Amino acid sequence: MKKKKALSDDLNELRGRAEKSWPKARKNNADIASSEELHRVIHELSIHQIELEMQQEELLQSRADLEESLERYSDLYEFAPLGYLTLARDSTILDVNLTATKMLNVNRSLLKGDRLGRFVAFHDLPVFNSLLDTVFGSHEQKSAEVMLMPSNSDSKADNVTVMTVRIDAVVSDDGQECRAILTDLTRQKEVEKQNVVLQFNLMQAQKMESIGRLAGGVAHDFNNMLQVMLGNIDLLIDTEDMKSSVREIFSDLRMSVLKSAGLTSQLLAFARRQPIEIEVLDFNVAVSHTLGMLQRLLGTNIDVIYKLSKDLWPVQMDSSQIDQIITNLAINARDAIQGIGTLSIETRNVTVDADFSRDHPEIVPGHYVLLSVQDNGSGMDKKTLDSVFEPFFSTKSSITSTGLGLATVHGIVMQNNGAVLVSSEVGKGTTFEIYLPSYEGIISPSPLLKTPEKLSTGHEIILLVEDDKSVRDITFEFLKSFGYTVLVAASPQEALTLASDYSGIIHLLITDVIMPVMNGRDLAMLLTKKRPGLKVLLISGYADDSLSSKEDQHVSMPFLGKPFSRIELALKVRELLEVQ
Repeated sequence: MKKKKALSDDLNELRGRAEKSWPKARKNNADIASSEELHRVIHELSIHQIELEMQQEELLQSRADLEESLERYSDLYEFAPLGYLTLARDSTILDVNLTATKMLNVNRSLLKGDRLGRFVAFHDLPVFNSLLDTVFGSHEQKSAEVMLMPSNSDSKADNVTVMTVRIDAVVSDDGQECRAILTDLTRQKEVEKQNVVLQFNLMQAQKMESIGRLAGGVAHDFNNMLQVMLGNIDLLIDTEDMKSSVREIFSDLRMSVLKSAGLTSQLLAFARRQPIEIEVLDFNVAVSHTLGMLQRLLGTNIDVIYKLSKDLWPVQMDSSQIDQIITNLAINARDAIQGIGTLSIETRNVTVDADFSRDHPEIVPGHYVLLSVQDNGSGMDKKTLDSVFEPFFSTKSSITSTGLGLATVHGIVMQNNGAVLVSSEVGKGTTFEIYLPSYEGIISPSPLLKTPEKLSTGHEIILLVEDDKSVRDITFEFLKSFGYTVLVAASPQEALTLASDYSGIIHLLITDVIMPVMNGRDLAMLLTKKRPGLKVLLISGYADDSLSSKEDQHVSMPFLGKPFSRIELALKVRELLEVQ
């Protein structure tokens, strides 16, 4: 501005000189030198005028740039993703940007003069007050995490709106006020919480996988031993000259073997490695079959109430697994009730949406059939609830419980791509909710179960492949007692050689699944290609992925799990041989 005034003064002086010189030149008829002086003055006047105009343009441009910068700064300040506030010592809000007003849900005119502490959750007020005291006392930047409740939140309402924010505060140069920055951490905290749940689920899945592999190996060897016991007991019981007292002893032994087989079945079910026969089921019909025996299982002190929804969607699973789920949950309820009580069983269709799935990440959105089992027993505390599906975990005596009941339920449901939710309160009972994916398809017909009057025998040729000598010998005795001609191989390689050298017809291949070098299914695939029409029966104490092959899914390979009885083997063999 000073420079501009100086230029203006010079211009006025030059004009004055020109006005004085011109009349004098005309009047006195000045010489050429005076004329040149006049031109020089006029030239200087023009230059100064141009400079002045340029400086005026510069000043106008600088003003425009300044206004643009102020507007840009205002936008950055007002619409920043962070809330900016200027606070007094008592947390009174002196200035605030639009982002902060949206966070607190208060108009700016009303927010100025209000106290930020009024929006801080009660339990975080000591943290917030300590932050202000420290900032004003030390003149250093400090941070703290607190929970804010915007003005539309009612602390007495059920749906209180809460924000988790980080406050970064620093005192001004004069020490009379501080500048605070609010960072919304609500979404970040939700993601962290979800990550914790996902990490826990991953650890559980890895643990289940490890235990599952162990369970599978144990089941394979254990069931082979049980097969030998059961087979020999069946042969001894069928001995005609055995005394009735001795036969009764063997019957008790047989029952113990079957109970032991049930234990390995629970191990495999919990590990999700149980061999299953999948069907499209009317879930209500399958549940009704189990309900018929529940009252005998629970006793007269427990009243069973059930409500089966009409028009229930079909499910695709093994019907025996439904028995296992309901039976294990009923036994758990019986132990929790410990006296007179009620067990309620309900089925209904449910549709899981994205919101529900977000709160329960183990359930993907979709259509489900829900089985709800509720008791009014003693209930469980949170610590027990967190461990309820862990294998071998039990609140009961180790003598009366294996700790596999609920782990078995969890394993079966997971094997069928479902989910289990459990809620409980001490003294008020427990509710289990089983979500099983619905299936769109035709329901499989229910087979009629008949007990044969006598065992069917035959004269066909059977190739038996089993690497365990004891199991091989007892299975051979079974088949021979039915009248069949049996070719025996101790390994897949021996079976291939035997089948290649044998010139006659082989009607049925009975092979173990888990064997060294080559599994039973791969052996069956090779032999059925060389001998079209050959029927196959897979047997095993534990069936892993070898039961399902991506190749030649159209080849029927029925499965019979060990330990199987003499009658079960006879029926299965006859059933396969009579199929055209």
